[in-house]
Amino acid sequence: MNSEAASKAIMEEYQASINTDTPNKQTDELKRKRALDPEEERQLQLDDAKKREKIMKQRLKREEEDYKRQLEKEREEQERRENALETPRDALHRLYEPIFRELWDMDFPLLGGINPFRMVIDKDNCAAMGVPTYCDIIEKPMNLTYVQTKVNNRSYETLQEFLEEIDLIAKNAIKFNYQPDNPYNIAAQDFQKRFRKLAKPLIQSLTKGMSTT
Repeated sequence: MNSEAASKAIMEEYQASINTDTPNKQTDELKRKRALDPEEERQLQLDDAKKREKIMKQRLKREEEDYKRQLEKEREEQERRENALETPRDALHRLYEPIFRELWDMDFPLLGGINPFRMVIDKDNCAAMGVPTYCDIIEKPMNLTYVQTKVNNRSYETLQEFLEEIDLIAKNAIKFNYQPDNPYNIAAQDFQKRFRKLAKPLIQSLTKGMSTT
């Protein structure tokens, strides 16, 4: 074989080896990539799940805030409707009912913790109550039980009417139990002080409102 033929044979052999090696190298590289793909895919799935969770939490938070705002709006609207439907007696009731409730809940240690101003004493039962001369001394009996009925029924037409009847309860008790050391007199004094303390800011606010109009 001459030198030219030998060189040609070597080139053909070299080219054949290149053509044979290249597909094998490409195949190995694809295999390596495919070997990494499951792990990469899992990581991508985890990242995607975290993103979806974050978006979902943000959406839930917005929905919760929107819901709270809607509830507050509905509550304000309900109050507005109720106020629009409120009658003058309803408005008056809101003023005196807390005063009445606090006086009703009073108790008096000197009397065993009872509230004697709830008791009904009138000409029909004064003898049975152990005070037969009560209606001879007290011209207009008054008690918290009688006032309670009017409070519950919103029967008071003016604040003055309510205040006068409460004050009358204390005055009647002080008048009938006139001795200063009488426990009912002491209880009546405490009752009257509490009542006037509760009524004072209300009277002042109403007086101030009338003076500015």
